[in-house]
Amino acid sequence: MQSSKYYGFAGALALLCGVAQAASEPASALAARLADFDGWVAQRMGAERIPGVTVGFSQGDVEWVKGYGYADLENRVPATARSSYRLASVTKPMTAVAVLQLVEQGKIDLDAPVQTYVPYFPVKAFPITVRQLLGHLGGIDAYRNSQVEQHFKERKDTRQSIAVFEQFDLIAEPGTRFRYTSYGYNLLGAVIEGASGESYGGYMRRHVWGPLGMDATVLDDPDAVIAHRVRGYRLDGQALKNSEFVDISSRFSAGGTRSSVPDMLAFGRGVHDGKILSAASVAAMVQPMATRAGRLTNYGMGWEIFPAGGRYAMAHSGQQPETVTYLYSFPSRKLTIAVAANLERVNPEAFVRRLFEVVTGEPWQLNTYIADAGAQRAYQVAQGLFEEGRAHAERTRQPYADAATTREAFAQINRQALAPDATAARAFIEAARHPAGGRVFLVAGASMAAALRQSGIDLDTYSRGGALAFARDYVLLSQSKAASTLPRFDPAFEQAIVALAASWDRTAAVAWPAAPAPASAYASIAALGSQLRTAFRGQRAYPDFVSELQDLAQASAARGEMESALSASRLAVELYPLSDRAHALQGLTLLRAGRTEPALAALRLALARDPLGAASPAALNLEAYRLKGGGAVAQGMVVLQAAVSLHPREANLQDSLAEFYVEQGLRPQAVEAYRQALQLDPRYPGAVGARAAIQRLGGETKALAP
Repeated sequence: MQSSKYYGFAGALALLCGVAQAASEPASALAARLADFDGWVAQRMGAERIPGVTVGFSQGDVEWVKGYGYADLENRVPATARSSYRLASVTKPMTAVAVLQLVEQGKIDLDAPVQTYVPYFPVKAFPITVRQLLGHLGGIDAYRNSQVEQHFKERKDTRQSIAVFEQFDLIAEPGTRFRYTSYGYNLLGAVIEGASGESYGGYMRRHVWGPLGMDATVLDDPDAVIAHRVRGYRLDGQALKNSEFVDISSRFSAGGTRSSVPDMLAFGRGVHDGKILSAASVAAMVQPMATRAGRLTNYGMGWEIFPAGGRYAMAHSGQQPETVTYLYSFPSRKLTIAVAANLERVNPEAFVRRLFEVVTGEPWQLNTYIADAGAQRAYQVAQGLFEEGRAHAERTRQPYADAATTREAFAQINRQALAPDATAARAFIEAARHPAGGRVFLVAGASMAAALRQSGIDLDTYSRGGALAFARDYVLLSQSKAASTLPRFDPAFEQAIVALAASWDRTAAVAWPAAPAPASAYASIAALGSQLRTAFRGQRAYPDFVSELQDLAQASAARGEMESALSASRLAVELYPLSDRAHALQGLTLLRAGRTEPALAALRLALARDPLGAASPAALNLEAYRLKGGGAVAQGMVVLQAAVSLHPREANLQDSLAEFYVEQGLRPQAVEAYRQALQLDPRYPGAVGARAAIQRLGGETKALAP
């Protein structure tokens, strides 16, 4: 079959040809969905003030790529398929591929100390291996003085780039802690040079980019003339401004490249087609690593690895001045999706998710709300079994465990996940997908998927039925005389799942309506609430639209329509009273409206629903940085102040608050926040950077030594 490509503003005939082959369905159906996608992109770009974005997919021999908006606002240069964006951390999987190529050639030993290939890197308290660097388990820290390290203006070669962090002490013994860090991948770039005898850029051109036809991929260079280079932007409050110039040569093998979406697609396709690595190397690369304590990191070698909606997927995002990027690959489907935009801090994954739905006709994720508090644990178990089991079945038809191990996994679930002690059960469920918990969800879920497939069920049907249909069908199968040897679940669990699935069958088709016009948002929310209350009344399982209500609330708040935003958050709590995310949404919206006390009360309710959920320290910290990235530094600071009030023992929250104070010019408050962080935990990941910051800000650090 000849390869079909549709780039940018090409004619309808090319589009229809590509569509027909990509989807194995009438061309007009996918063409219509792509036309709708154009409208969705325009709406999303308008809501988030994105100047330009390029997005595309490849599946088999078909490729579709299109640019939207402007690569350069000042000169009105359109974004196209050929637009050249900074890749940021999407560089990391490319670096990982190069390392594994050299492993195949016998030039790198994954378990050798890094000094074997980079002799000038100082010996640390513990040895660091190449394998640990690939999985962010090497104990290497991230930025310690972001005011300097993230704003370099001058060019740096490899030796100078390593010198930036080579004297940093390790933050943990390698293998014991996941710490995402570009510095570890810079060190891998030096490993490539030491093992190959070539420069990093030269090696990549000859052995990775070149063989895959990635002609647009280069190391970024502000002095070079790079065809179709886009210009980057940032939001300062509501105003679009040019991005700060930062020379990213210091991030060379971690995020120092520039490329196009077609080249991103070529890379993803080349990996899962085995064009540049052996099958064994690809299998090793996509195996998620675990800490020594047996906790999965959801990161393999250069890739984020997780079951996306019960699908086998590998991905990597990128974010730095001028750009955001995302590369997603679904190897068993031969499907790769990529997006790049020239506005900092926006969420590129939304474009990936929407295009996935357009291409496959499947929902990205079925978000299900369980209105019965007593049945929520049963659903959590079903969700874990579905995510792990179906993803394993999509990745391979081989069994994960033998019959004895499988039966023991079922027995553990029956004994512990469904036990009367809710606290112990919650701890078991949280650990059940990790090696420390025996990976019981994977063991049991993989056997369920295999049994369903053997009975003649197409596992793709669960893209719409989800976890409840998957678990219900297995329960019914295991109860049948024809499959009496299959492991069984506790009868109470089986009854709960069958009842929940029946309720879900009645409500799953309820769809989120088209976004209301801004001028009538308040009235539209009221009408929406009436519609959803009627649809969900008396049901135990129904669609969870908290994310959509959150988008609605945030968009209303951004327009200054706080009453509409509060109305959306109230509706979330009314429809989903057991959801931590709904209560957190209400709390954050109340904070934005300046109503601190009721906001804290709502956030405490969210914590009571799920201590590790939407009001956890990590989640609130992320929300603060989301606001900061959108130019709302003061609002982000308010979120952090609330987070510190809720979690007074969290050193990292104090550290983040200090950083926000610095940005606001509040130096005494920043020093005090850094001091609080160090007093709470003198060895937290940012401790060294905090001491340096206190000195820069004129404070005294002697009393705060670890």
